[in-house]
Amino acid sequence: MATRAAPRAVGLGGGATMPEIRRGLRLVSFMPFFNHALGFNPLNAPMAPEPALPLQQHSNFAAALRRLGQPVRVTALLNGAPVISLRRFGVTFASRGPVWAEDVPCEARRADLQQSGLRLMNADTQEPTVYKQAGFRMITTPAFVAELDLTDTTETRLANMKPKWRNAWRRAQDASFRTDIRPFALHRHGWLLEADLAQQRRKRFRTLPHAILKAYADCRPHDTIVFTATCKKTPIAAMLFLRHGPVATYHLGWTGAEGRTQNAHHGLLTAAADWLAARGHIRLDLGHVDTETAPGLARFKIGTGAKIRPLGGTWLRLPGR
Repeated sequence: MATRAAPRAVGLGGGATMPEIRRGLRLVSFMPFFNHALGFNPLNAPMAPEPALPLQQHSNFAAALRRLGQPVRVTALLNGAPVISLRRFGVTFASRGPVWAEDVPCEARRADLQQSGLRLMNADTQEPTVYKQAGFRMITTPAFVAELDLTDTTETRLANMKPKWRNAWRRAQDASFRTDIRPFALHRHGWLLEADLAQQRRKRFRTLPHAILKAYADCRPHDTIVFTATCKKTPIAAMLFLRHGPVATYHLGWTGAEGRTQNAHHGLLTAAADWLAARGHIRLDLGHVDTETAPGLARFKIGTGAKIRPLGGTWLRLPGR
């Protein structure tokens, strides 16, 4: 007598195979971000916490770009977080994406990339075999970023600091400046943007346009936080952070001569790490580490005890692939 096969399950359980269940669980883990990106926030309540994504792959950043009229695309992936990309001159480009859970197999990552429609990506992780199999070729070698683990205790973070950095932080504890913590507001922090532009001209570097920062603050005012060191009501240093889910990113900073004398940035960054950790953030992205063009800033980031991690490089998908 012939037997009938069990019907293929829809969702989890009910005859699903273990690979199907694991694939479904991975989808569940990324659903909060997907819902958030599409504006279905009430659906997030019963779901797992959203994944830790880089700034450029978070819906906060997408909202800021849309506010500026940028053509943002959000592409759902079967095995990873939705990819945020821009389409320029007929090419779809993603920065710091895609992002997958650690247990997603290489074959699934390759399939996601082939179906994503991406042509150019500044990859977040080193997956050269996957990228090549998906039809991409590297055009720029990987940069490095500094990431501070905020799940560590304050004591552990202090122990992980380089000795010179820790000594500077201790001197900052005895300095005369006061730390002010406020959401970014143009009428209050316009001076910081002017100071940042001046130092960009003087040191010959460029960052994301301030228009993106202003749009981010308009969309997420309580996720755009400025830590200011003041002495006799005069700012001597400041650092600005962008919060996005369980991650925060150091966006820009400035210090004057008095701020350097009092090691204000050492005090501000440690205070920011404690403040962010207390609010549930698990990682602080300190940005690129470039020992050639910005050795002083690189030493500062390395001295914090942050993990220095290579990104994946820039990859171009070949025509016809």
